[in-house]
Amino acid sequence: MKKDNKKIWSMDKKGEILNECLHNNNRKRFKADTPFDNSIVPYLIMIFCATVDGFVFYSLFSRISYDSPMMLGVQISGFLFGFDVVPIFIGIQYKRLRQGLTKDKFVLVMALIVCGLAFAMNIALRIMTVDLMSPSTVSNVTSYMGTVTQENTESNIDATAIALTIFGMGIPVVTSLGSCLISFITYNPLGIKKQRIAEMIEDTRDEVRRFDAIISDYDAEPDFAEHLEEEDEAKYQEVKMMHKALVISHCDYVRERLKEHLGNPTSNNVLSEAACENILARLDKELGVLSHKTHEESVRGESESKEAKCITMIRANQTNA
Repeated sequence: MKKDNKKIWSMDKKGEILNECLHNNNRKRFKADTPFDNSIVPYLIMIFCATVDGFVFYSLFSRISYDSPMMLGVQISGFLFGFDVVPIFIGIQYKRLRQGLTKDKFVLVMALIVCGLAFAMNIALRIMTVDLMSPSTVSNVTSYMGTVTQENTESNIDATAIALTIFGMGIPVVTSLGSCLISFITYNPLGIKKQRIAEMIEDTRDEVRRFDAIISDYDAEPDFAEHLEEEDEAKYQEVKMMHKALVISHCDYVRERLKEHLGNPTSNNVLSEAACENILARLDKELGVLSHKTHEESVRGESESKEAKCITMIRANQTNA
């Protein structure tokens, strides 16, 4: 049986070793105990509650609203906000108050007022539309001419209408309380903060480990700075040679094109390769003289600065004496 071996380390482009199992312990530590504690389950339950409330409100507004379908959707959305969205924030805010992360109760009170208004509006609409929930009674009248079906709408409200009205009042309250309870149970701000701090501590420890590795590399080679300077100097000389080769190739190209353009023996003699080499030799000589002069000036400046420091120290000692 083949097993998938997970990599515990990897190497980046700079050759640095990276830990691939950095946050595995934290993931196991803060893993959900039951499937209901999974982060996706509360969202599915809340979507289910909102769907149930949507059908319940549709059965109400489809009977009393004769406007456009857009207006019907707005009415249902308004009730869904009051019955399903606001209770979620009530549970979240109450959990923050219980854990001591906030002391602001104004938001919780305002959310409760919004939910109370939504409940009162639903109850009032249900009571006012009880007669619409009552099905029309159909009676058969027998006469000598035959059986005649006669539809009579009774003024008395039957048990079916009362049952549907109670159902329309109670189900939104049940789903709202369920959403509030689920958000209160599943939301744990202290646990989330604790997990983030633990991951930050692990990241900081990994960064310290990487810095220690870099410092140990420097300490393992005492002459590391000199080697870096030698390597930089070698690369500098290599780049100089490369640019010199490019200059020579460009000079050859220009010389040949000028020969083709002029087309006479005199210009060929003037534009010969020996003349160009003499020009390049003079250029190298002048550059060497300039670099030597610059080096002498820097050495002279350093010596003058050292002499000035010595004079300053001598004068200071004389003043103290």
